[in-house]
Amino acid sequence: MRAYILDEMIHPEVAALLPKVQLAVVPVGSCEQHGPNTTYNTDTARAYAFCKLLGEHYGEKLLICPPVTYGISIHHMAFAGTVTLRPETYIELLKDIAIALHKHGIPRILFVNGHGGNASSLNVAVHALKYAHGIDAYYTGMGFGVFDDAVTPEMGWSEKRGHASESETSQCMVLCPEVVREELHKGEVVEDFIIRGKNAPFRYGGMAFQWERDASANGALGDARLANPEDGRRLNDLALERVERTIDYILSHF
Repeated sequence: MRAYILDEMIHPEVAALLPKVQLAVVPVGSCEQHGPNTTYNTDTARAYAFCKLLGEHYGEKLLICPPVTYGISIHHMAFAGTVTLRPETYIELLKDIAIALHKHGIPRILFVNGHGGNASSLNVAVHALKYAHGIDAYYTGMGFGVFDDAVTPEMGWSEKRGHASESETSQCMVLCPEVVREELHKGEVVEDFIIRGKNAPFRYGGMAFQWERDASANGALGDARLANPEDGRRLNDLALERVERTIDYILSHF
């Protein structure tokens, strides 16, 4: 089916489509370092491309909105060029976007998140939209947190994967290959990375950590040299299947 992408439409097309739209989909990303492997646009480009595939699956039921290109990247600020929003700014931005879309008659909003650092603020935003504004809003991931259980030991991938690693880079090779550098590097991962891995002290909690000091000296996790489009396609297809299951539930229950 045709994907309906707001960026690519004109007003008469949008006006004719709006009565049919059941869900607005807003990709959310970041402007932050991804080590030597992928560009600062990684999270945004990945989320936007993923949402366009969702649009192809659902057609006129979904309106794919422009991406939010900045996010919560405070923990990456030691790396030059990273841009972060304050959580309160980010939450208000998300709320404003959803309120505007709702005023145009779109009954539900789904934020599709390409950056893990956004999650806690997204949770606050969707609750505020529901309970302070009466707007049905939701969020979901689309990256390694969604498909990580499908990474098998036989693949030989790192335990401390995720940001700029083999899993994320493989998905980028499928969704947005333009962000991937030709020469890929292994992450210089801090031995006692506090939030990733079965023995991480904050695996089930959290703290205000600093990426360069507490996670990876070169900004990347895992080993992006192991990335490949075949695994990226398989894992991305699984992510699509799982997010589509979420959307099906939203459309049929709310």
